Amino acid sequence: RDEPKEVGLPDLPDTGLGKLGETKDAKAKKKFELEMVWKNRWVWTFCVANLFVYVVRMGVLDWGPKFLTESRGLNIKDAAWTVAAFEIAGIVGTLVAGWLTDKLFDGKGHRMCVMCMLGAAIFMTIFRFLPDSASLTLTAAVLVGAGFCIYGPQALIGIELGNQATKEASARANGIAGVLGYLGSGLSGVLVGYVADSFGWTRVFETIIVVAVIGMFVLISMWAAPRDGYERASKIKYED
Repeated sequence: RDEPKEVGLPDLPDTGLGKLGETKDAKAKKKFELEMVWKNRWVWTFCVANLFVYVVRMGVLDWGPKFLTESRGLNIKDAAWTVAAFEIAGIVGTLVAGWLTDKLFDGKGHRMCVMCMLGAAIFMTIFRFLPDSASLTLTAAVLVGAGFCIYGPQALIGIELGNQATKEASARANGIAGVLGYLGSGLSGVLVGYVADSFGWTRVFETIIVVAVIGMFVLISMWAAPRDGYERASKIKYED
């Protein structure tokens, strides 16, 4: 069942959809989707930010082992374990990001995403300036820090899109974000490969840092955004 009311339960507090909840009219639903997804500034901001998140994440995940073996002289086993630690840290970071969203930012996940992107940029900057002689432990620790930060936005953006587009249009909003996320993954492969071949690995991580900072500023642009889109939904005028 789609909603609590379909099984005789009340809606969750503050999740009403205004007049849309009183009608099954196809024209009204089309107007709702137009206002809550296609013309919703916050939805598009999250979707664009998702592209930058994926460039950073996949840039490290896909190219990390090659960089560690070619530039840092690690054997493939140690390089693989280092990147695996990046992924594991991402799981922990996702849980922490969700907890901090509620504790520090009153459920405003876009603000937590800003902090996460800032953290990812800082750790990648540290990684950029690590000497070639840095130990495996230190190299892994810095990558783990980057993974801890970058996976928070990946998880929170999907949740926040559901909040901004509301329960009625969350799938549509996440579909757009998914397209841009995969575009970011593809762009990461092309961009990192080109920069590595043409300018070397140092420029690769400088590029990833720049992408993380751009993503952070995209998210900062919605710092004052509301926690969710339900108030917006309640004000849609279907008779226009």
